[in-house]
Amino acid sequence: MNGRTIVLTLAVLLPLSAFAQTPPAAEEGQAAAKSYVPGIEQFMNVIQSEHAKLWYAGNAQNWELAAYQLGEIKEIMSDVEDLYPAFKNLPLGKMLDAVITGQIAEIEKALDAKDSKAFAAVYDKLTEACNSCHQATGNGFIVIQRPSGPAFPNQNFSPRK
Repeated sequence: MNGRTIVLTLAVLLPLSAFAQTPPAAEEGQAAAKSYVPGIEQFMNVIQSEHAKLWYAGNAQNWELAAYQLGEIKEIMSDVEDLYPAFKNLPLGKMLDAVITGQIAEIEKALDAKDSKAFAAVYDKLTEACNSCHQATGNGFIVIQRPSGPAFPNQNFSPRK
């Protein structure tokens, strides 16, 4: 950048900085601002969405997208393990770890092999594991299944050509 570009950039950005907000500091005697931690249901809703997208991608044999969606599931499950190691006096972290090292590892193998038949079978095992966890935590009324319709009509799950 030359000197003029820097001056012009600063002339534009500095006035905008006046509108930037910083969180208010706690005044003496007041509690510090509460930081937001999503509830377990928010995490589970995201996992459910990624679970459906995993199916669509794998069913379309878009192995790269399916691997990405599976990675997202693992990341969210890891966050849940860290934030909610126990839930309703159950070792939720260990339960999720069993799913990650079991069914998710099997899906990774099917994706690496680009094996549609194996993918469908292990996807169903993953779904069954989700439902088993729901049963164990007293949330058996939450039943996950293979997607049966286009839940994401704005996304193309086919591999790029």
